[in-house]
Amino acid sequence: MNKDNNLKKIDRENHIYDYAIFGGGVVGTAIMNKLTRMKKNVILIEKAEDVCTGASKANSAIVHAGFDAESGTLKAKLNIRGNKLIRKLCKELDVPFQETGAVVVGNDLNKIQTLYNRGLTNGIKSCDLKILNQKEIMDLVPNLRKDIKYALLAKTSGIINIFMFTIALAEEAVINGADFRFSYNTTNIDYKDNIFVISNGKEIINAKKIINCAGAGYNDIAKLLQTEQYELTFRRGEYFVLDKEVNNFVKLTVFPLPTNKGKGILATPTTDGNILLGPTSTECLKPETIVTSDGLKEIKENISLLFENPPFDKAIREYSGIRVGCGKDFIIQHSKINPNVINICGINSPGLTASPAIAELVCEMEKIEEIEKTMKKRYSYNSIATKTNEEIDNLIKKEKKYGKIICNCEMVSLQEILNAIHSPLRPHTLDGVKRRVRSTAGHCQGGFCTLKVAHIISNELNIPLNQILKENAKSFLTTQ
Repeated sequence: MNKDNNLKKIDRENHIYDYAIFGGGVVGTAIMNKLTRMKKNVILIEKAEDVCTGASKANSAIVHAGFDAESGTLKAKLNIRGNKLIRKLCKELDVPFQETGAVVVGNDLNKIQTLYNRGLTNGIKSCDLKILNQKEIMDLVPNLRKDIKYALLAKTSGIINIFMFTIALAEEAVINGADFRFSYNTTNIDYKDNIFVISNGKEIINAKKIINCAGAGYNDIAKLLQTEQYELTFRRGEYFVLDKEVNNFVKLTVFPLPTNKGKGILATPTTDGNILLGPTSTECLKPETIVTSDGLKEIKENISLLFENPPFDKAIREYSGIRVGCGKDFIIQHSKINPNVINICGINSPGLTASPAIAELVCEMEKIEEIEKTMKKRYSYNSIATKTNEEIDNLIKKEKKYGKIICNCEMVSLQEILNAIHSPLRPHTLDGVKRRVRSTAGHCQGGFCTLKVAHIISNELNIPLNQILKENAKSFLTTQ
C-alpha cells in the first residue's frame, strides 16, 4: 500500500499542468471550467477547505444588468457580456437563476436619468430599461415608502444561487478531467525551465502557466511569484437574512441611488426564498468578516428610508463578507515581469456577473482556439424540497434514505447529505454540505440538525467528530 502511494506521489510531482489557478471563488472556478472546456489540463489551488469560502460566498448573489459601472471600463464591458453568458451556463449546469429585474429608487430624477443613459451606453437594450413614475413603482414594490417618486427599472437583472454556481463550475470541470487541491497553503513557487514548481512543503505541483485570482490573498501569491503586487483595499459588507416566512417582502432587487461607497444598502430576494438586506460598506485594514452592532444599525436605518415597516423581527441570521478593491476597475492582464502569469485583481462588484466573461477574456488573452469539447454532464443534488409528493415517493422507492429527514427547516434528507459528501469536490465541512443541500440553513440555523450532519460526515469520511470543521481550519464544532 505504501509503495502504491509513493508511486502516485511521484506521478503527481512529475505531471505538468497547462494552468494552475490560485483562488477557488467564482472567478477562479469560472476560469477553471472554461479552460477545461477548451481542452486544457488545469488544476485549481485553494488555501481553504472548499470553493466559495471567501468573497464569493458573502455577496448579494445579484446578476447585475450593467448600468452602474462607468462606461468604457472593464467592469462595464464584462458585466454586459457576463449577464448574457451566465444564463446559458446556469441552464447547462442546472443552477437556479431567476430574471427578477431590479429597480434603483430615489427622488433625484437627474441621477436616475444618468444611470439610464449609462446603461444604454454600456450596451443594455432600451427595451430593457425604463424610468418609472411613482404609480408604476408602487405597483412593483407596494411596501416602498410613499415619498419615493422615481425609479429606474432594469429588466435583465436577476438573482442566482452563488454557492451552487461556483460549486457547479468546479464540479463540471473536475468531472471532465480538471484537478484541484484544497487546504493547500502555498509556501514556495520556483520558476525553472519555463515551468512553475509550486510547493506547500508536502506536495509539488508543476504548471506551465499561472493565473493568480486569489482575491484577498492575491499579493501573497504575487510575492512568491515575484510578480506585480498591488495596493489592495478591503470593505466589509454586513447583511441580515430574513426568514422565508416574509419572502413576499420584495420580489425584485431594490437599490437606493448609488453613492461613492457603492450600490448602497439594498433589499433582494434569493433563489432559496430568503430576503437579504444589506450590505454596509465599511473600510477595514484586513479581510475580517465580523458583524457589528453599528453595521446592523446602519442597515436598519437605510432600509427604513426605503420601505414601510421592514420586517427586521424575521431576521434569522446576520453575516458579513469582504470586497477586495484595487483602484476603480478590474485588473486582468499578463504580468510584465513574467508573461506566463496572468494577474487578476480587484474583482469586486460586478465580479459575480462578470465571472464567465472574465474566463472568456482569459482565453482570448491566451489565444486559445474557441473549440469546446463535449462535456460530461453534472447532475444536481435531487433536492426533495423542490419536488412534488409523487416525485418524492418515486425517489424513496429507489432509495429509502430520501425518506429520512435530517434538516426539518429545509426538508433535507439523509440521501441528499450523502450525495453532497460524495460529490466531485468531496466536501468535508459542515458549511461545505450546507452550500450544496442547505442543511443547517433554515429557520433554526442548525439548532436541531448540526450534530446530526456532523455525525454523518464523521461516519462517512471516517473523521473523528472532534475534528469536524464548520468552515475553515480550526473552526471545530466540538472538543469532545
